[in-house]
Amino acid sequence: MIGLFAVLLLGLLPLSNAFAEDCQEVSIDGCAEIAMKVADSRLNTRYHELMARLETQYQRDPELGEAYAAKVKESQRAWIKLRDANCAVEVFEIETSKLAHVTVVNNCIARMSQERSDYLSKIAPGVSMEPAPKDNKTSDVACPSTDFSTFLTSFSESSAIQKAFVHRPLQLVVTVDAEPEPKQQKRGLSDEQIKFPIMPDRVKREAGGLTLIVKETQAEHAIAILQKPDTDYAIEYRFVLGKCWMLSEVSDFSL
Repeated sequence: MIGLFAVLLLGLLPLSNAFAEDCQEVSIDGCAEIAMKVADSRLNTRYHELMARLETQYQRDPELGEAYAAKVKESQRAWIKLRDANCAVEVFEIETSKLAHVTVVNNCIARMSQERSDYLSKIAPGVSMEPAPKDNKTSDVACPSTDFSTFLTSFSESSAIQKAFVHRPLQLVVTVDAEPEPKQQKRGLSDEQIKFPIMPDRVKREAGGLTLIVKETQAEHAIAILQKPDTDYAIEYRFVLGKCWMLSEVSDFSL
């Protein structure tokens, strides 16, 4: 048992600082699951950011850019197989019926996903994905994609991308109680009034039972909706397309 506990503890050590707040009131097993989900979400974001960098940097030679992207996809698929094989080795001596089996696997996936995220961040680093400067210029942040579904995935997973691709002032529409029926009020939000992240990432959506779907896509505008099934919770995000997609309006239809 001492050996098993050591395996669990060592698996959590690299994650302790990043997830300490989330793990304060949960077990080691619960903390490992949280770490795995957060690391997986970060990995997904870094992968999409890399693909966006390649698209931006190879605009003058799209065929070469596509070849580069294909190699990245091939590498990512191979890495996933390697990760699964490595984690199977780490958990081999623990019976599958034991809760510790899942915990060790989650620790392994979290650790390897963090390492992979760092690796992907170093590939083709010509375009910064850091938050936009205070003057709101977006030139330092690459457009994730002009394909709306791809853009939305990156937008929802990164506060840096959200800060860069939001119109100022951002139009906010809220539903308020009124007689004889509720009505909507609209106002513009300055940069100081906008609270990021505007849209929750996949881990937070899953934790809250929320779904994010593309409601409408046309040539120059698109709508995504965040909702909770079987409730009145619904937030609509309206985007317009220029050189990249930009969030122009958020409508909260929840009462």
